[in-house]
Amino acid sequence: MESRSETEQLRQWWTDTLAGNTDAFNDIHKALFDGLYYYASKLLNDNGLADDAVQELFVKIWTKRNSIGNLEKVKPYFFTVLRRQILNQLRSLKLRELKIKMSVEPDICFSIEEIIVEKETEESLHTKLTALLNELPARQKEAIYLRYYEDMEYKQIAEIMNVNYQSVLNLIQKALNKLRSEQLLAVFLAAVFICE
Repeated sequence: MESRSETEQLRQWWTDTLAGNTDAFNDIHKALFDGLYYYASKLLNDNGLADDAVQELFVKIWTKRNSIGNLEKVKPYFFTVLRRQILNQLRSLKLRELKIKMSVEPDICFSIEEIIVEKETEESLHTKLTALLNELPARQKEAIYLRYYEDMEYKQIAEIMNVNYQSVLNLIQKALNKLRSEQLLAVFLAAVFICE
């Protein structure tokens, strides 16, 4: 979850950006780039395209900053715009080589290294947990990623995914139930909190 001071700092940088302060916008770029890039790379499964998408996002937001106006929550706004931009790009280009379904639901792949610290669990648990997460529907994987890897609140996830709050709760609950039914929920939660 974003800390209050981080939220306030981002909001202040955004206010300064609206006044034309390029240094403040650069500070936003530094603060958010890594998370946005990682999210884009999971949606696109291509690091080069992810980098391009994030750079395009910052250019677009800079040029339209005055029409955007004040933002209460800067980080969720950037994630939402990035997600929409990527989905629109995928729809318009119909990139088959990215193996995105026609419904254009992003497919976030979890790797073993991202889920469990190798020294903490046996290799068989790594493999089983990774396989189970990758079997989740795309929307559930995306909700799990935003909640546990980007530390976003349910309301922020709902805004980013363009669904209602209850849908986010349902998506995450279904994913956790699947893990629970496979007796891997404790391993998953331990891995998430160990990595923090």
